[in-house]
Amino acid sequence: MTHHRKAATVLAAGLLAATAATGVAATTASAAEPTAPSVSASCSWRTNLGFYCGYDTRNVYSDYGDSGRQVKEIQALLRFRGIGIGPAGIDGQFGKDTRSAVKKFQRSWHLNDDGIVGPNTWTYLRTGV
Repeated sequence: MTHHRKAATVLAAGLLAATAATGVAATTASAAEPTAPSVSASCSWRTNLGFYCGYDTRNVYSDYGDSGRQVKEIQALLRFRGIGIGPAGIDGQFGKDTRSAVKKFQRSWHLNDDGIVGPNTWTYLRTGV
């Protein structure tokens, strides 16, 4: 991972943590909101969070075998980012197709492709940086 990308990761994680703790959004030089690829998942930008797809706002550690709203949010964010999540779609089950999609997403951002959605993967899913 390049120094620039590491710095962006640390900055994004810090901004998310700071805005969550203070409730104050960080300002940038540009007034434009970030954009993501247009895909069938309906997600929108939320201040203090990043992209949100309507299922869960918590960035809860998630792994193979988990289920629930946080997994639906992961699946929707993956789909929103243009990553196929398998034939079951957004079903809230962290199975082999979701794990495969998470690994593919992680590789595309040069993250550790362990298939686990922890803090780094959440940051990239939510913000794209």
